[in-house]
Amino acid sequence: MNVLPNPNARRQSLRRLLTRLSLTTVLIVFPALAVAQSGSPFDSGLTSLQNLFTGTIARVASLIAIVIGGYQFAHGEPGAKKTLAGVAAGTGIAVMAVNVLNWLWGI
Repeated sequence: MNVLPNPNARRQSLRRLLTRLSLTTVLIVFPALAVAQSGSPFDSGLTSLQNLFTGTIARVASLIAIVIGGYQFAHGEPGAKKTLAGVAAGTGIAVMAVNVLNWLWGI
């Protein structure tokens, strides 16, 4: 019995080869482009997060927490003093974190 080769099998093998070559090219070229950029690829994202958690949102969240803690304290809720102390510490950490980072590492 003489079996003739399947013409579709040849096309499929060619497609697999082209897919592998293109995937290999992408995996080699994109990291090279990422390294060619200045700085770490995470710098912009981490800077955005730092600005988010130490900027306006931190101040607004601190103000809301102070108002809620003051309300609890005014109405004699148990643990209100502890809550206000935590709010004061958390506010100081969130708002002053940028200054501490500048002082320690010059970021």
